[in-house]
Amino acid sequence: MLVQALAAYADNYLADELNNAAWEMKPVPWLLEISRQGTFLNATPRMTTEARGKKQMQVPMQMSVPRSPVNRNSGEHPLLATDDILYVLGVGAWTPDKAADKEKAEKHHEAFVALIGKAAAETQDAALASCVLFYANAEEVNKARSALSEAKPGTLVAISVGEPLVEREAVQQYWRKHYQAEFDQRMEGINGECMISGKLGPIAPTHEKIKGVSSLGGQAAGVALMSFDKEAFRSYGWEQNRNSPVSPDRAMAYVLAINDLLKPEKKSHKGRKDIAGIGFLYWLKNPADLDVIDIMDVADPNQVKNLLSFKPGDSPDTNRFYMAAVSGNGGRLRVRHWADLALVQVKKNLQDWHSQLRVEYPQYEGEEPNPVRLWQLLYALDRDGEPDDHTVLALLRRGIEGLPLGYSVLSTALTRLRHPGGNDSKDKAGDRKSDPFSLARLRIPMGLIRMCINDRFRQQKGMKEMSEGLDPACAIPAYICGRMMAEFENLQRSSSETEVNSSILDRYFSLASTYPAVAFPKIESLAQKHLRKLRRDKPAAAYAIDERLQELHSLLQPSASGAYPDKLGLDGQGLFVLGYYHQKARSRTQAQDRKQANAASESLSKALNVGINESSDGEKN
Repeated sequence: MLVQALAAYADNYLADELNNAAWEMKPVPWLLEISRQGTFLNATPRMTTEARGKKQMQVPMQMSVPRSPVNRNSGEHPLLATDDILYVLGVGAWTPDKAADKEKAEKHHEAFVALIGKAAAETQDAALASCVLFYANAEEVNKARSALSEAKPGTLVAISVGEPLVEREAVQQYWRKHYQAEFDQRMEGINGECMISGKLGPIAPTHEKIKGVSSLGGQAAGVALMSFDKEAFRSYGWEQNRNSPVSPDRAMAYVLAINDLLKPEKKSHKGRKDIAGIGFLYWLKNPADLDVIDIMDVADPNQVKNLLSFKPGDSPDTNRFYMAAVSGNGGRLRVRHWADLALVQVKKNLQDWHSQLRVEYPQYEGEEPNPVRLWQLLYALDRDGEPDDHTVLALLRRGIEGLPLGYSVLSTALTRLRHPGGNDSKDKAGDRKSDPFSLARLRIPMGLIRMCINDRFRQQKGMKEMSEGLDPACAIPAYICGRMMAEFENLQRSSSETEVNSSILDRYFSLASTYPAVAFPKIESLAQKHLRKLRRDKPAAAYAIDERLQELHSLLQPSASGAYPDKLGLDGQGLFVLGYYHQKARSRTQAQDRKQANAASESLSKALNVGINESSDGEKN
């Protein structure tokens, strides 16, 4: 269960915060400095520089501040010594012009000042007494308001008297006592069995807000995972969250956990990746040197190489992997998907992911192409790299859970292949500038199409999976038609001394990959013209190409009555383009091998000639 795993995460990684529930870390951009005599000294910014992508940005520094024991959406509920600027300074430049907003700010400020006075009286703390003197002097308060006139609504301000008040022991002890009293009062009510821990005790009527989902469609003020705030959501007269009973400490635990997971920083046990409006939150039961999403999205070659050599039986591993795919819907958190898997199984699934995405690719100067990255697949499916959320979720589930891809992904990949569009002059799915049918551009979508086809074949008995490279023994008609298309392209290129304006691929590729019986008779007619020209100019090349075409014809048409397939379904269309790519990649590899062999032969010949000449010169001497 998701909430149980989240609570366990808090117990494992956030124990200190759980034990000190009255305090939380928040960004505080301003420090309001007051003298011991209660006069205003300065408004000091608390900013630091952080890298956000390629940019350096100024962000507020974190500080431990009081946590509210109640929901602050209505009423006056001040926090001690550090709070929203409306509470700390009341009406100012940051307050909207509406009379209701100004009245609200005044009430908030009065409650904040009253809490300061109460805490000062009970603790007899000198710094709190200085704050009482400050708020008693309207002129000093106005100086502070002027100094912070550029502050935005909602800005947190911390009061400092020599040091931030929240760092003083007396202030911390007072707030813990205050927090617990308010919290216990809030939790009074019906007892029940906690659905997370299974223990009997008080049930939390409401849960804390979850922050950090505004970029995913949630409210900036926070969202709720478990909330029953409408009459229609209540059963058998149970009020609020008693419909899903959770004890106060477990409610705090799961909210702390999900808020921590929503933070963008990466650690050895957790991370967050936002794609297509979905936040993928993932974590491990125990820290490990494996970032599951990174090994799909970044795909560092060394990490992928180590993963592919991983053997599940090498060492026992009881670690587990968790992933929650979430988005916001107004005031609620939507859980789009939830996964709980043994880490060993995830590694096996990732092995299969990277293995299935591999296709034969001619090496350039001995360099292996980099592993396929998730973001490249997104561009292979959408010209802007932003396919729909269901497609993104399907890809991640395929990599992590091994769930087969369906026809939807295959259809999208094939459509994108036929209509590249976008900024394909610098193809984001490949490594170099290329035409739409170049090997560099086709490598990424071919790996995806191969994976889709093999996922389908695994569900059918007797079907052999498609290999990384050319399979000469494969007699599936659609695959053979694709190979023939590559040979016809090769024939046209070999017979033309200059680049043609409209190639066979431009004119017939889409038709041939869907209706071969319509396209190939026309292609064959053109091919005969190219063959006649090639026999005249390059007879050896013409003979080799013609022989390969006849061989493919014999596989496609074992009898005289055979014919091209009438229509290809999605599987057949995928096999067609895969056959085309395999044949083209193999031809390129063979051409490179011949070139290297000729170069080696020439080098050897030159070396032998030099040796013979040197020997002759020696005999003459």
